[in-house]
Amino acid sequence: MTGPEAAVAAEILRLAREDLRLEFAAPAPDEPLADRLDSLSLLALAVSVEDRFQVTLTDDAAAEARTLADLARLVCARGGRAPAGTTQEVP
Repeated sequence: MTGPEAAVAAEILRLAREDLRLEFAAPAPDEPLADRLDSLSLLALAVSVEDRFQVTLTDDAAAEARTLADLARLVCARGGRAPAGTTQEVP
């Protein structure tokens, strides 16, 4: 992942843990999110990502973003940016 993608990935994990209160171990960047989250949690995460980064994720694009790295790349490709001061390391 690039620096901006890593920052977006870290923010996605923060959203999942703090805003959605999803409790799961941080996935490896290339691990399928579906291995850690059920379908309802994945949907809630996608909606939160859209709201946080002000991007639109089509159903097809979201379905293709299987991993945290994929989702971070998709957000960056759609113009989403992590907030200033966000760590660029995925915990």
